[in-house]
Parts: sequence; C-alpha cells; structure tokens
Amino acid sequence: MKTGLLSLLILITSFLPAHGQLNTDRVLTVGRNALYFEDYVLSIQYFNQVIRTKPYMAQPYLLRALAKYNLDDFEGAIADATLAIERNPFLPDAWEVRGVSRQCIGDNRSAITDYAGALQLLPHNRHLLFNMAIAQSESSDYEAADSTFAELIKLYPRFDNAYVGRAQLHLTRGDTLAANADLTRALEINANSSQALVMRSVITAQTGGDLHDALADMDQAIRLQPARTPLRINRAVIRYRLDDINGALEDFSHVIESDPMNTTALYNRALLRAELNDNDRALDDLNRVLAITPDDHRALYNRAVILAEKRDTDAALADADAVIAAYPDLDAAYSLRAHIHQLAGHTAQARNDSRKAQALMAAYKPAEKTDSGDSYTPADNVTARFTALLTQSTDSDTEPDQQFNNSSIRGRVQDHRGDGIDLQPIYTLSYYVEGTTAENNGMLDRTVYVRDVADINDARTLRYAVYMTNALPAFTRDEEINRHFESIQRYGSILSAPSPRAIDYFGRAMDYVTIRNYAAAIEDLDKALAVTPDFAMAYFLRSVARYRQLEARKGTTDEVNESVNEQTINARNRIAVEMILSDLDRATEYSPRLAPAYFNRGTLLLQMHDYAGAIDAFNKAIEIDPTLAPAYFNRGYAHFSTGNRDAATADISRAGQLGIHTGYSLLKRMQRQ
Repeated sequence: MKTGLLSLLILITSFLPAHGQLNTDRVLTVGRNALYFEDYVLSIQYFNQVIRTKPYMAQPYLLRALAKYNLDDFEGAIADATLAIERNPFLPDAWEVRGVSRQCIGDNRSAITDYAGALQLLPHNRHLLFNMAIAQSESSDYEAADSTFAELIKLYPRFDNAYVGRAQLHLTRGDTLAANADLTRALEINANSSQALVMRSVITAQTGGDLHDALADMDQAIRLQPARTPLRINRAVIRYRLDDINGALEDFSHVIESDPMNTTALYNRALLRAELNDNDRALDDLNRVLAITPDDHRALYNRAVILAEKRDTDAALADADAVIAAYPDLDAAYSLRAHIHQLAGHTAQARNDSRKAQALMAAYKPAEKTDSGDSYTPADNVTARFTALLTQSTDSDTEPDQQFNNSSIRGRVQDHRGDGIDLQPIYTLSYYVEGTTAENNGMLDRTVYVRDVADINDARTLRYAVYMTNALPAFTRDEEINRHFESIQRYGSILSAPSPRAIDYFGRAMDYVTIRNYAAAIEDLDKALAVTPDFAMAYFLRSVARYRQLEARKGTTDEVNESVNEQTINARNRIAVEMILSDLDRATEYSPRLAPAYFNRGTLLLQMHDYAGAIDAFNKAIEIDPTLAPAYFNRGYAHFSTGNRDAATADISRAGQLGIHTGYSLLKRMQRQ
C-alpha cells in the first residue's frame, strides 16, 4: 500500500520515438490516450500488442508499468519498469516508476537506489528529490532525509510540499515546534495546502493547543476536499471536544450517508447517541458495525452496555462473554458482566465477576496522576479504548473512491466497492460469445481456440457455430430462446432415424445446455458417448452440464431446510463432483491439449478447498496455454488461500496484464489483509 502522509509524485517526461512503424506508433498513441483518460486496463492491452510486435522497445514496458502502478499492481509495475531499464537505462521515468512502486510496497532502500539512478540523469529534478527524501525518512535515515529536504528547499524555496514533507519528518522525531514552523511556511506559500492544514490541525488538537484553531484549520481543509471522509470524522471529534455534539453528529451522519460501510463513523455516532440517551438508534448503529465487522470488540462492549440498560440481559451477556474471551484481563468487562448478572438475578455469577474485576484492578499499581488527581493505570488505558471516540488516518491513501464513468473498467477499477471477488467461471461450449463488450472494451477474448471445436465447426454438422468460452449468454429477447426450442424439435426428428449419430445428440445437448435444461443435456450426451465412446467434447460438455446441475441444486428448498440432512447432501455432492472429475479425465484422455478441461478441474477443486490439487490442474492448463488469463487468476486465488502471497501476487498481476480487470481488486484486497 501507499504509505506516508504525502502522495508520491510521478512526472512522466519521456515521449514516444519520432520514428517507427506506423501501426506500432498508432497503437502506442491509442494506449497513451487510454492511459491519460485513466483507462488503465484498456491501455495495458494496447501496450501488450506493441510488446508482442517489438519486444525490444523500452517505451511500451515503461507505459505499461505506469498503468499497473495506477492499478496498485506494484509488483507488476516493478517488473515492467525493470524490463524498460534493461532495454534503455537512460530513461529517468523508468527509474522513478520503479522507485515509487518499490516505495509503495515498503522497499524503501531499493527505492532510494532507483531515485539515485534517476537523479544521475536529472540531477535537480524536484519530484525525484522529494520522493528520495520521503523514502529516506520512511527508512529511518533521518540525517539523509534532512539533507535531501535542505537541498530541495534550497533549489525550490517556494515548493510548499517540501515544507510539508519536512514537517512530517519532524513529527516522526517528535519535534512538533519545528513541524509547526514548516507547516506555517507551507501555508504562507500556498494557503490552500490541505495537507498542511490537516497536519497543523492534528498537531494542535493532540498537543493541547486551542481547539478552535484546530477546528478552523480542519474546516478549511474540508472546504478544499469536501469528499474526504477522514477529515469529517476527525472534525467531528474536535467538535465533540468543544461540546458541539450536534455538530459532531452532523459530520458522522454526513460520512455515513456517503459511505454506509464506514464503521468508524457508525461506531462514533453510536457512542454519541448513547450519550444523548438515544439508545435505540445507538443500538442500530452498533448492529450495523457488527454486521460489517463481527469481531469488533469495542462495538460488542458498548452494545452490551446499551442492551443492559434496555434489560435485554441474555443478549448483553453474550456480548460481554465475547469481549472477555478476547480480553480476559479487561477489568471493565468483568465489572460490566457483573452488572448484567445482577440485573438478571444471577447473584453468584455477579459476585464472582465483581471479585475478578477487583483482582485485576488491584494487580496494577498507579503509574501516574492525571490533572484531576485520579490514579492512572495501564488497565484504565485499555478500558479507554473501549469507550473513546475513534479518529481516522488522514493520509492520502485513505481518500474515498473516485467516481467512475459508465465503463466498468474505467479508471482505478481496483477501488470498486461492493464487487465481490469471485473466481473466474468455468469454460463451457456455447453458441454465443459474451463478455467482449463494455465489460472489457473487447480487449479480453473470452473464447479459447480448441482443435476439437474447430473440427466440429469445419464439418458443419451443427446448426450453429460452437465456441469454447467462460462467459454465459444473458438472453434479453424471447426469439433468442425460442430458436433453441425449435432446434431441439428439429433434432428430435433427426434422432428418430434408425441409426442416430453422436453429433446430433451432441447438438441437441448443446441446445439443452443453452436453455439450462441440464438433465436432458446429460441424457443426450450419455447417448452420444454410447455411439462414439472417444468423443472428447461430449465428455467435456457433460462435465459442464453436471457442474451447472450441481450449482443449480445448491440453494433449492431441500438444501436449505431440514427435509434432507447435511450428511445426505454432502454424500450427493461428493458423487456429483466425482462424476464431473471423471468426465474431465476422459475429455483430456482423448484430447490431451484441452487446457479448459484442466482449468475447470482446478476451479472445481479450488471450490472444494483442495488447493494443492487445484494448483496442479492450473499449472497444467497454463503449461498448455500460457495466455489463459482465468487460470492465472484462479491459481493466484489458490496461492493466496494457502498463504503464498508472493506467488498469488505474481499470478494475479499476470491475470490483470492479460485483461482480467477484477484481478486488481483482488490485489488491493490482498494488500489490505
């Protein structure tokens, strides 16, 4: 993840070569246009085309690296920037992109080396010096960072970010006075430096300064960046400290309205509502927090308090028990549970918990005195965490998601919310090709060439052309569906002949699969294989029909109620899985180069949590077809599930490079966990 208070700056100064083949230049230009308009996934596909044609060129690797960086695929960006440097070591942009990407994954030492390489080519570049100073600071080389900031400010005395960066360095070393001085200077240069305003506000609030001054700075920062939710959360805390509870509630509610999943705002609003004795709405907020993060023990503790006040002792005890299980030395939790037991009439349990709380409190000696003269203990500090308002980081990486245009892959697709990360679907045989329109701008071909399929199409024995694809059609018109019912009727007439052909049973099965009648499809494929036992595509299609049938069965009434017990369901599912795997084995026996069959095997095993078996199957699929993007994606998911993050990152990056844009969502999720 990108770290630090300041955003890293990249300035691309290199340009396309003046000469070259016309088509290559055109594709590069289109790719750069896509990059400019933040169509990062689309741009990668164009750069891929250039690289395939002219792999010796440095520019497409550099530009692809920049696209990957903007998709938070830092490992992929590093790899591409390295390839660019190998082809042309005199590209300062390549050194910088690699340095920034390394900095984003925490490899500050290597980033410093890259910035030094770029500075040899551009000795006084402002952005390079700035990034160098940040990397030195983050690697705890404070003297070097001081020196670089001094050089930067000497060369560019009116570069406000230089003062903000040095202020962060001062704060790291605990020198708030020097930090404030630099922030004041930054604001003299640029009164609209939101970063300087936020930092000064935080310093003022945390060091006992005038909260009205802190509020004024935060107000101005919010006017400059009204959509940045952490600023409103922190302003709400300042307002609360100024006894402006209504103002604090307004800020928290504003955040929740724009970001209903923001647990910090929900939790804080719950505490304020409870303070105002609005227990029902406080409870609603805490329930929302726990629906998102079930193990939030702060929320559980406070919900137990409210439930106790509402005399719902059973629910309150359950929450208190959960808190104590997680924090067995938290005296306040035992005191709370003692109170709940007392309300419930559990005298003995209340007495035991009260004694436990007293014993824990007695185990700590006063560490210091507060301003009021009250004793302060480590236990008090722990308890405070369960009752205090939460602030939120105001670093640049916490800014809210960008707004996107209609295209689902435009911009920073890794930031899409609400898009669950699903495995890439299995391959099937279909009369339709989907997934090549707006979803991926047509750059990801969802079909795979299979010789057996080509032979079927070349023979012209079926009514429609067949494709190997992992995208199912979504019918929108009745006539599309009706033509398959008509086709089934025609095949019925053909198959009534004395010696029906396997291909005709296969053709009707294709129609049945298309209209989701999997049982009928399986029956026809059984007959096809009785006629032609080495019919590889019939085995493959039957495996798909059985897989879809198994999927369709999940969630039916007898699967979710008690009419069929769990043991019976599991046994039935195991038999179905074995039959699917058997069909895939027979398909690859008669068509050994059938990569989609190995992919499907891997996907099924992955769903069964057989990660080793899944990885072996994906390995085979990729060995046969190194461009099979879904195999990289699902293998990456398998590696991630086993804890092998390096292998997972490499695979997901490769999948993204090949056109699966949801790979960048998974990459970002992996980085956050």
